[in-house]
Amino acid sequence: MHKGVILLTKATDSDEAVVNVESFLEDYGDGKVWDWYVVGGRWSGTLNSKSKEFFEKSEEHFKATYPEYTNERPFLTTKMVEEQAAALETIWDTIGGIGKNPLARNQYTDRTGDDDTMPLTECLEVVKTWTKDFEKEAEVMWNKMTEAKTNKDGHDMSPYYASRYAELKHDMFCFESNVFDIETHTNNPDEAIKNADQYFAVMVDMHN
Repeated sequence: MHKGVILLTKATDSDEAVVNVESFLEDYGDGKVWDWYVVGGRWSGTLNSKSKEFFEKSEEHFKATYPEYTNERPFLTTKMVEEQAAALETIWDTIGGIGKNPLARNQYTDRTGDDDTMPLTECLEVVKTWTKDFEKEAEVMWNKMTEAKTNKDGHDMSPYYASRYAELKHDMFCFESNVFDIETHTNNPDEAIKNADQYFAVMVDMHN
């Protein structure tokens, strides 16, 4: 399974930010949180303020071009993206996008776009949108754990939900993290947002 996470770090430029993030992630490898990761990946371009508009317009284009692509079945194939490569690039250029559009990027290559690492001041709204309420998430996992204990089908998922609950309750960096401040080790970005001019955001695609 792949998971996108925005890591926040104090840095003076993109390269320093990536070095900081790579150093932080070292302790969470070997399946602890990830067994593979890349900067950008499936979420390349997410930090870019143009991406939201691009995906909205791209979706409209796919719906108009492919009758089978609907709200009920919004499954985008590689073939569809390849067939519409020129149209997608036109959409990206029209809205003022720079470099390759997000759907034209290699998901397995590190830092395919300059916008995979950005000053926090330039992507604040994206970070705020991605931020989870870990207290509410912990409550959800607690309820799932207690419900699983009463499951009579012989497959007890309560230990799994208990582990997720503990991670969320103790504000740990985990596979559930959406935004994580590696300076203060918290899933709450409020402090980073207050000091946004000191921070960079790095988009990471993790697999586990």
